[in-house]
Amino acid sequence: MQKESRHFPLAKARSAPLTPNDISSLLLSHGTMTLEFYAPRGTDAQTPHSKDEIYIIMKGSGWFRSGSDRFAVAQGDALFVPAGVAHRFEDFGEDFDTWVIFYGPEGGEIP
Repeated sequence: MQKESRHFPLAKARSAPLTPNDISSLLLSHGTMTLEFYAPRGTDAQTPHSKDEIYIIMKGSGWFRSGSDRFAVAQGDALFVPAGVAHRFEDFGEDFDTWVIFYGPEGGEIP
């Protein structure tokens, strides 16, 4: 059986409503994976997540703090954050947009 493909243009993601009680917009849920759109404004107050995640920076630049690491990020960069690790974006502009992909079991995958 063939599954339906989905297309998520950036313009539509930017206009999607925030998920209730969340700071991002849920665009797709499939098995353990979710695709979300995140565009923090001002500050990034997120807390550690219960699943592994991947960010793909779509627009803008700034800094990313993950645990004790801090490094510059820009459009086109991809980031991996294991479940439970404190992280956030810092010093980003008003045009900062990122895709967020959560996946795997609660607590993250075991390497």
